[in-house]
Amino acid sequence: MKTPYDGAMRIQQSEIDDVRVAINVQVNQLIQIENSRTVVNAAIERETAIAADDIQFSSHAYVARMRAERARLAADQSVVDARLAQLRNRAVSAYGAFKATESAADGFREDAERTRANAEQAGIDDFTATSFVQGRQAARRAQLR
Repeated sequence: MKTPYDGAMRIQQSEIDDVRVAINVQVNQLIQIENSRTVVNAAIERETAIAADDIQFSSHAYVARMRAERARLAADQSVVDARLAQLRNRAVSAYGAFKATESAADGFREDAERTRANAEQAGIDDFTATSFVQGRQAARRAQLR
């Protein structure tokens, strides 16, 4: 049964879907950052081990650059974490609004069903009362004859 809330529910469902996609994008970015961080850490360890074996080889500049990269990745992760938290809060409020609208639509359907059932019962009651009155009138006529 269509309700006046169907349009609002479609819009809210679309918003929930959009937020879900945005959350997935942010999660994928977090995964990429974590993978990059793992690569940087492995490179730092590898270059440190190579430099430890060769005294004439200076890896300070490279290790400093990789540490700066690791710091940048940590900053990026903080930004993405903040965005993800905002998106999750937005998803919670969008889902709450959707559920409230869905509840209102369910209430509308229940009221419509109750009204229909009451009208049906009233029709049955009227039919029964009419049959009863007609039966009594027929009985009175039979007595008067």
